[in-house]
Amino acid sequence: MMEISKKIITDVLVVGSGLAGIKVSKELADLGHDVLMATKMKLASGSSFYPLKASLGTQVTSNEADKKVFLADIASSSRGMHRQDLAEVYVDEIRDRVVEYSDIGVVSKKLEGERKACFAEHPRDIYLLSDWDQIKENVAGIFGRYDNLTVMERTVVISLIKKEQRIAGALMLDQHNQVVLVECKAAVLATGGFGSIYKHNLNPNDVDGSGHILALEAGANLVNMEFVQFIPGITAPRYKTLFGEHTLAYCEDIVKDDGKSLLDAVLPEGLSKKQCLDIRSTHGPFTDSLESKYMDIAMMKEIIATKNEKGFKLVFHKELYKNKEEFYTVYLDWLKQKGIDMLEDEVRIAPFAHASNGGVFIDPYGRSGVPGLYVIGELSCNIEGANRLGGNSTGACMVFGKRAAADCGDYLNGTKVSPISKRDAELHLKSVFGSASASRNGPDKSAESDKEQLYQTIENIREIMWYAGNVVRSEEQLSEALKQLEALQSELEINRLFERQKNRKTVIKAKNFMKLSQLLLQAMLERKESRGAHYREDYPFESPAFSKRLFISETPEGRLSLEFTND
Repeated sequence: MMEISKKIITDVLVVGSGLAGIKVSKELADLGHDVLMATKMKLASGSSFYPLKASLGTQVTSNEADKKVFLADIASSSRGMHRQDLAEVYVDEIRDRVVEYSDIGVVSKKLEGERKACFAEHPRDIYLLSDWDQIKENVAGIFGRYDNLTVMERTVVISLIKKEQRIAGALMLDQHNQVVLVECKAAVLATGGFGSIYKHNLNPNDVDGSGHILALEAGANLVNMEFVQFIPGITAPRYKTLFGEHTLAYCEDIVKDDGKSLLDAVLPEGLSKKQCLDIRSTHGPFTDSLESKYMDIAMMKEIIATKNEKGFKLVFHKELYKNKEEFYTVYLDWLKQKGIDMLEDEVRIAPFAHASNGGVFIDPYGRSGVPGLYVIGELSCNIEGANRLGGNSTGACMVFGKRAAADCGDYLNGTKVSPISKRDAELHLKSVFGSASASRNGPDKSAESDKEQLYQTIENIREIMWYAGNVVRSEEQLSEALKQLEALQSELEINRLFERQKNRKTVIKAKNFMKLSQLLLQAMLERKESRGAHYREDYPFESPAFSKRLFISETPEGRLSLEFTND
């Protein structure tokens, strides 16, 4: 029996505790609203606080004259897939927002001089964010000063509840896996991306796309979901360590297990190995837009062909450690603290899923189109398009966190809580999972066998996504992957599995992974061209026929609807 254990009443529910969630929660609390933050792990988590990276950067408009140039950089990298009004807001406001990092406990430092961010054609100021342990301590101290700001850790949101077409509450699983009802006037989703749906990723496990499913099922639209960032990550000597692509400027070769160069056989005439690696050193994520693409494509095709996931050995020039630019020293010194020396150790890399350029469709105030539902951070489809300029994702957390809080505050002032009865909440829960009595007949299964099935289902989805929805895509791969997912889904009795309290969070993850993986593969299948982060081996060129953005919604019957349109 699925019962509600307790009810919490608050003004606004914030889901997620990365940079965006922290910023919007503090802003709303400062406005005097009662804020409940729910986070899957502990306060200050998600990709913002991924431990195996040296730093994050924020790219900042240099001056008034740079605004047009900055917008041109964004447009150039997006390949026509960004939203101009969001970009204009970012460029106008980011200088004012970076000075507010200290207000939320974030340690930031402006780099000396100007530097070109990833994919940027022009240099500008870059602020580095680092010392994650100290930032976590700072955030906890700041939040502790607020009586109107409550944090529920190890809590998963199951579903959002609407009344009269607007957000009225949510159902959550608390740290004991008991169902909690929240009554609220509004909700802000800041749950981040979905990198952990891939077998190899550079994200914490809680970055699992849960917010995408919450928003979609509440009536919001998703857009640009096929544009997933893959970046080289270190597989050895320390797996899942973020790789500093700028070091490729000192790389002499990338080699396979047999000692042969990965690049020699794949580079087109006129493009030397040195040229390819130099271009690749200027950007982290893979893109079809630059000639450096041959490196990532070659890595992934070799992995698909051999099923060898050990990665590829890098051969560096000894001059690497003589570069004393701060951008190099910060990274290389951090690697040494982790016990990694790029010259002395055998360093291997491979493509890792990292970030999503697409997400929930929003306006310049973070509004999703569903009254009372705001979406910010990586979960939103923000200023990026087919590619994303480096240093814009952290800045967008600050810019749109501030704007969403201000607009949400006004919304809260004009809205009353809509009471949700226990019976209504339990009926909503059943609508999400159905009734266990409706499951197919068969022998009773033990808690351990259920747990094992859930684990295997999740791991199978991650394996399928890794091999079908990676850097190299094709209709054959994607279609076969969708068939495999359908077979997995037919064996997954979500309604029955949720009855077991111990496994409930894993059930939610499996449910979300199943829907999200199919959604992603369908989006990749629909875009029959190569553009930015999306590369189709069977459609290797950018096509004007696909110059529109791909929107995804869910019908009242629960089916996905995909449509190319200009918003």
